Amino acid sequence: MPIQTLTAIRPRARAERHRNGAARVLTKMQRNGVALQKHFTRQGPVFSLASGELVPVDVAAVVGADIRVIPVNDGLFPDTAPDIAVGRNVTVNPQH
Repeated sequence: MPIQTLTAIRPRARAERHRNGAARVLTKMQRNGVALQKHFTRQGPVFSLASGELVPVDVAAVVGADIRVIPVNDGLFPDTAPDIAVGRNVTVNPQH
């Protein structure tokens, strides 16, 4: 059995943290019906749940890639199609 080095373990550990974080966020979105929102600050984009909990950008990207997550229109222009970009305002689609 080969010995695993730190350079081999780190990427897997990082991906595992992102998956675990996304699972927690998706669970909160399903159970509480909260949306994942993207805000812009001087430091860059910030993601948070509608309940106020901050979500790391890397975790938000994994959440946005989930098949159960669908984009929701931002409400400013109700006649426009929803934006497909990750993190606009997304909620979990319970049908999947």
